[in-house]
Amino acid sequence: MPASASREAWLEARLRGLGGSEVAAACGLSPWATPYQVWLEKTGRADREPDPASLERMRWGTLLEPVLLREWDDRNPAYILTGGAGLYADTEYPWMLATVDGLAFTPDQTLAGVVEAKTGSHRAVAQWADEETPVYYVTQVQWYMRILGAPRAFVCALLDTNTYVERVIERDEDLIRNLIDVAAEFWSYVEHDEPPPVDGSETTRRTLARARARAVEVVELDRSWLKEVEHRTELTETIGLLEAERALIDNRVRAALGTAEVATVDGHKVASHKAPTKPSRSCAYDAFAAEHPDLYTKYVTEKPAGRRLLYTRPRLEG
Repeated sequence: MPASASREAWLEARLRGLGGSEVAAACGLSPWATPYQVWLEKTGRADREPDPASLERMRWGTLLEPVLLREWDDRNPAYILTGGAGLYADTEYPWMLATVDGLAFTPDQTLAGVVEAKTGSHRAVAQWADEETPVYYVTQVQWYMRILGAPRAFVCALLDTNTYVERVIERDEDLIRNLIDVAAEFWSYVEHDEPPPVDGSETTRRTLARARARAVEVVELDRSWLKEVEHRTELTETIGLLEAERALIDNRVRAALGTAEVATVDGHKVASHKAPTKPSRSCAYDAFAAEHPDLYTKYVTEKPAGRRLLYTRPRLEG
């Protein structure tokens, strides 16, 4: 698909395959998304709705991308940098998709590699230490190298606003083959409209909570689910006992600290009891909206609440 295509066409095309930024999630290697979340989105059961922090991160990544590409171009005069032509698909597996930030060519117009620009906060600095590259970016560029037939990838990144790094990642056929095998298994779930194994991550919980629902629909579960529900009840009771025990220890430590803010054992800090620098806050949102509707609209962002999972003890005969 050409880069000039409409946003609607791009969004529709992305549902027909896995892009480089999604392959890590499909293979269970992403810190931001899970295979089950990607399956829900690809099958139209949930809309992609990044949290505010992710949206802000993506916004700044988009704004800084041309700056980073220009810096890479200045530092690598041996290559000719161009942008990607649009959305690429693999010739053998059409569901393998790629949108690259840039392409590096030699003066004789031979493709030298794909170019990717990344940004990261101070928390990401350690992941790039000792010439390392985060695994989810490695999978992304290996995916791109396969689709575009590139021998290598050039990755440049701006970390913590003032740390610029560059990495050259050579094509790894074994890794590419493994990625394709795992991703093909995942994509078969999408094609057959069958869910992959669900995981217990918070990311999947949030995605399922915003999955589309029909209020009048009822699903009849097999009786084997009763064991799952009963086991969850047992876990809840056990967690409650453990939390009560932990709370008792916490209060004993608070009492032992007294007016002190820090506790040590053999000179080593083991606990602290300090007030946060910022006060806790609360707001009467309904009253605020009624009395100051303009300010409420300006400063408060509303989004649909996610679905809540509640349990009811069944009454069964026999």
